[in-house]
Amino acid sequence: MKNKFLVLCLSALCLGFTTNALAQNSQIISAVQSTDGIIAEVGDEIILKSELTQAMATLAKEHQAQNQTINGAQLQQQALDELITRKLQLGIIKRSGFTPNESAINAQLLQLAKAQGFNNLQAFQQSLDNQKLGSYAALRKQVAEEASLVALWQAQVAPRIKITPHEIEAFLNSPDGQRINTQTTLVPEWQTSHILASIDNNRSDIMAQQKINAIYNQLQQGADFESLAATYSDDTGSASQNGSLGWVSEGQMVPEFENVMKNTEAGDYSVPFRSQFGWHILKVDSTRQRDVTNQQRQAAAREILFNRMAPQAEEDWVQELKAGAYIKIFE
Repeated sequence: MKNKFLVLCLSALCLGFTTNALAQNSQIISAVQSTDGIIAEVGDEIILKSELTQAMATLAKEHQAQNQTINGAQLQQQALDELITRKLQLGIIKRSGFTPNESAINAQLLQLAKAQGFNNLQAFQQSLDNQKLGSYAALRKQVAEEASLVALWQAQVAPRIKITPHEIEAFLNSPDGQRINTQTTLVPEWQTSHILASIDNNRSDIMAQQKINAIYNQLQQGADFESLAATYSDDTGSASQNGSLGWVSEGQMVPEFENVMKNTEAGDYSVPFRSQFGWHILKVDSTRQRDVTNQQRQAAAREILFNRMAPQAEEDWVQELKAGAYIKIFE
């Protein structure tokens, strides 16, 4: 999904971007005589003249960057079509009550700030608002909208794209598929077991630590790890397997667990340590290097096929939205 309007925030809205193409074509917008009149109604949403002007600025910049020529009528129609689609999607988001994560919005804004040479959001906000008051708030709203639109796309369009194992295999055997990297890739894995003393409403952190220390003392006296896990571990799933978690790869476990796992020798067990789930003792039964070359090639093939199929899936979805929506364009 293209993030054209995120570019618009920095170029046209916040940094005062203008182009010769926009200046030459702006007079085409003549539906309403007021300063910022309504160009179109899309369900419960409206499209203002200023929004269309900004959208045309973004498109003009894109066409210039690609050395493409486009006349004013085509530029305006393309911008209007994209705005109608955007308004339809935003209407769905509003009706669903979806709210983007504030921390994620701040992280995206900080990325934009650093790209403009600022180390923090405060300096970025001051610079934008010094150029035009309210620019930072407008940018934040735009970034939040973009995050919502991406989430909507993932929920509505991505599930429409079905890729079968047969299609992946056929692609891998094609000339394009043969060009996917075939270099052998090995990843480390640990065959791991653990004993958990959980922390909950019935057991405090101190009580859980006392329990795990008592189990650790038994291990040091020669008790069998598997028997202790089956008898005392609060992780009932692994306890039924004598504490076994099977083969574990990087990124599968919480950081505290993974760090201890990586620093425990095969055949040995760790000292007690704490994670968000409680207190653990883990045992590394064995280690190995697993060949994931084929899985990586399949994942790369799936991504390529997904990207090829996504535009049509999105177009079909958009046409369905438009077919069932109230859209009025003012002449």
